[in-house]
Amino acid sequence: MTRLDRFLVFAESHRLAMLAMAGALVVLTAALDFMLANISVGFLYLFPVLLSAAALNRRQIVGLAILCGYLRESFDPLQMPGSMPGLHDFLRAFDPLHWAPGATGRLLVASAAFAMTGFFVTELNQRRRLLSQHLREHEEQIRLRREAERQLRILIDTSPLAILTLDGSARILLANESTRQLLAFENEPLEGADVGPYLPILARMLRSHHSGGNIRTNVECRGQRRGGEVFLAHVWLSTYRTSRGAGLAAVVWDASESLRDREDASVDSMMATSRVLIGAMSHEIRNLAAAASSAYAALTPPAGGHESEPFQALGSLIQGLKKIASSGLRMASARETAAADLGTVLDETRIVIEPPLHEAGIDVAWDIARGLPLVQADHHSLLQVFVNLARNSRQAMEHSEIRKLSIEAVLESDLVVVRFRDSGPGVAHPEELFRPFQPGAYAAGLGLYISRAILRAHGGGLRYEPQPRGSCFAVELWPMENSKVE
Repeated sequence: MTRLDRFLVFAESHRLAMLAMAGALVVLTAALDFMLANISVGFLYLFPVLLSAAALNRRQIVGLAILCGYLRESFDPLQMPGSMPGLHDFLRAFDPLHWAPGATGRLLVASAAFAMTGFFVTELNQRRRLLSQHLREHEEQIRLRREAERQLRILIDTSPLAILTLDGSARILLANESTRQLLAFENEPLEGADVGPYLPILARMLRSHHSGGNIRTNVECRGQRRGGEVFLAHVWLSTYRTSRGAGLAAVVWDASESLRDREDASVDSMMATSRVLIGAMSHEIRNLAAAASSAYAALTPPAGGHESEPFQALGSLIQGLKKIASSGLRMASARETAAADLGTVLDETRIVIEPPLHEAGIDVAWDIARGLPLVQADHHSLLQVFVNLARNSRQAMEHSEIRKLSIEAVLESDLVVVRFRDSGPGVAHPEELFRPFQPGAYAAGLGLYISRAILRAHGGGLRYEPQPRGSCFAVELWPMENSKVE
C-alpha cells in the first residue's frame, strides 16, 4: 500500500480530523492572503480543498469551494490597499459592495475551479477504492483457486481409484499413485507412457473424439498390467479439447474382485435355487409315486399267483421314483439357515425394477414400515422372488388404462408380509396360479411355482389375496428371532 493509499484510508476513517485540518488551512491561508496585500496567494486554497475532498460529499465540496473562492476574492490585491491593511480594511474586504469591478466573475471562476479540483480528487479516490477492491477480489479468487487446486490434488493423490489424463497421442500426462499401482508402475515413471498396451479402450475413445464431439461415458473393458496380468477395468471417461488438441480424462477401477464375488454369488444363488426346485419337483414326484404305489398295491396279480415281468417292472419303476424323490428331498433339506436384511433387499429391488416399470408407464408406490427385523431367507433368492412378482405385475398391466404398482412391507403378528398390488385385470383362476408348466404363462410357467418353493424352503410362503380390482401377492417371511422351517 502506497503512502497515498494510506492517507486516503486515514481520511475516510477520520473525517472529523481531516475537516479540522482543512479548516485550519483555510484560516491560515486567509490570514496569509490578508497580510500579503500586494501578492495574491489565492491558489493556496486548493490545499484545504484537496485535503478535505476525501472526507466530504459533493455538496459539501461545493460549499467549501464557494467559501474558499469568496475568501480569495475578498483578500485579492485588487480589493486591498497597497499599504499594510488594518482592521477597517479587513472588515471592508468582506463587503461585496466595495469589491472592484469583475469580482463576481472572478468569484464564480475560482469557486468552480476549487469545486472541480475537489470533484477530481473524489472521483480519483473512488476509482482507487474500486481498483483496490478489484485487486482484493482478484487476490481472493487466486487464493481460492489455489486452495481448490490443492484440495483437488490431494483428492486425486489419495483416491483409491486410478485417475489419469491423456494427450492427443494417448500418452499419459498426469496419473495418481493408484494408477501406478493398478498398472504395476511402482518404480518406473508413468508420465509419457503410451496407455494403449494397458487400457486400449482409452486410445480408441481418443480416436473417436477426433471425428466427433466430446464423449462422456463409462465402459467395462479388458485391462493389462505392466507384467502381463489381465484384469477387468471399469472406466469412467470424458474427452475434451485444449489449445494443444484433444485430451482425455479417465477414472479406472479394478472390478476383477467384484466380478469374482458376483460370479460366486450367482453360482451360490443358482445352486440354492436349484436345490429348492429339485426339492419342489421331488415333492411332486413323491406324491405321484405314492399315488401310483397305492394303485399298484390294489391291483390283482395275474392268474397262477405269479407276477408277470411287465407287472414287476411297473413295481420297480414306482419304487425307483420314490427313491429319486427321497434323494431330491434330502438334497433340498441340506441347506444352511440364512438371514436377510429386508430393507436392503427392497432397496436393491427398487433399483432393479423401477426403470423398466417407469418406461412402461407404471407408477410405483412404496410403503415400507420402519424397524423391520431380519428375516429368514437367502438374500439373492428373495431378490429374485421380488423381481419376478414385479415382472408379472408389469405384464399383467400391459393393456390396462390405469397402471400402478404398490409395494408395502409390514409386520403382522409373527410374520413380516410384503405385498405387491397392481391395477391389472386380476387373476381369473387363482387356484391354478402355483401350478408348474401352465399354458400361456411366461417362459416355462415356473416363476410363481419356484418363488413359492423358495419361500417355503425358509419357512415362509407366497399367497394370492383376492382384490375387488387388480391382484395382490403376499410374501410371508419369518423374523430371525421367531424362525420356523417346515
